[in-house]
Amino acid sequence: MPHEGARLGSGVWKSSFLWRSYVIHFSLVGIAVLVGGWKGALCAMGIGVILLYWSTRSVFSPLAKIARAAQAMASGSYGHRLSAGEFDEAAISSLGQALNSISGDLAQRLNAIAHDRDRLETVLAATLEGVIALDRDGQVALMNQAAQRLLAITPESAVGRPLQETCSNPSLVDLAREAVEANELKKSELKEGGKLLEVYATPLKGRTGVVLVVHDVTEVRRLEVVRRDFVANVSHELKTPLTSIRAYLETLLEGGAILEPENNVRFLKKIETHVGRLTALIADLLSLSKIESGDAFSHRQEVNLGELVLNSFHRLSPNAEQKDLTVKLDLPVEPLLALGDPEAFHQIFDNLIDNAIKYTEPGGKIEIVARPNGKHVRVEVKDTGVGIPKEDLPRIFERFYRVDKARSRELGGTGLGLSIVKHLLQALQGEIHVESQVGVGSRFTVQFPAV
Repeated sequence: MPHEGARLGSGVWKSSFLWRSYVIHFSLVGIAVLVGGWKGALCAMGIGVILLYWSTRSVFSPLAKIARAAQAMASGSYGHRLSAGEFDEAAISSLGQALNSISGDLAQRLNAIAHDRDRLETVLAATLEGVIALDRDGQVALMNQAAQRLLAITPESAVGRPLQETCSNPSLVDLAREAVEANELKKSELKEGGKLLEVYATPLKGRTGVVLVVHDVTEVRRLEVVRRDFVANVSHELKTPLTSIRAYLETLLEGGAILEPENNVRFLKKIETHVGRLTALIADLLSLSKIESGDAFSHRQEVNLGELVLNSFHRLSPNAEQKDLTVKLDLPVEPLLALGDPEAFHQIFDNLIDNAIKYTEPGGKIEIVARPNGKHVRVEVKDTGVGIPKEDLPRIFERFYRVDKARSRELGGTGLGLSIVKHLLQALQGEIHVESQVGVGSRFTVQFPAV
């Protein structure tokens, strides 16, 4: 690569050549004066002018071509080449060859830079994490699509502008400044448009800028809360019946109640109730785990949903009769065909009808309706029960969530029924909608694709 300091003066070629031409010209004139007088001098001068024009043209014409090639390079065109045969002078030919070499080298380097830039932009565009590069003045040098989406920034208002003018979140600007000042990696969490973002700020060498990497951790944090709540809830649900069982057993064994016929049977029945509750809880947990793992359906087949609703109703009707509930069953004569696992449909209908029976006061009414609905089959379970407060409706499908905890446990619920229903519906490509009003009742509507 040529030395950057090497430069050719603008008049080097011109002055050198003209000086030589003048010396030759006047030498010819002087010889002509001595030999042939003034006529010879005039003739020599004419010949000298012709020679001077030819020589000047032979030098300046190639130089003009070289100048045009240099101007093309300066404007970004590197495809122009000079032919070595165009130049007689060895020095001028070398200059043309040097320009050709420089032009080719620059073209290759610029192509390599453009290729690397395109590859970097492709990688950043496919990256889920947001990436923002700031220069030493805090202006945005680069921002990928993920960063624009996470921070709600339009591309036109980003690159070339200060970060504080581009992003409305002051915490992000402060984090970038702290990373540059401390010259070390900084991490922070900030909220933006309902999302929780985790941001890493890494200063560049020599504090020439900083790179911000933005992660959307909203779903991760939500799942962490769900996991903590699940562990706490399942521990509580297991601890309560186990504590009762232990208390009854201690009373029977240590308090002498086992010898009292009026107490021992009563305590054993209490133990049996709590064991049944534990069994139901573990069965629901296993069922939920199986559904989430994708192993819930060993096979899918065409089923008549009207028949499955009728089967669930017959299984649970004794519970409704004990509470003196009026149950109206409205099923069409024609089959309501859907594709799925019969056991999954049974679980859904059993849970919905059982909940309606549990949470409806004695003497109340329950209505079960199944109907075709375009390309779907719709099943409604409506009751005149206690109802669900509006603020609790979004959470009733969470595991172990109970609107009335004491009442739910008293009725023997595990707190997993509606969560199982939701996961089963997702697996069956179904939907569920809930309408409820406290003191009036609830309506649960499930819908499945028809065959």
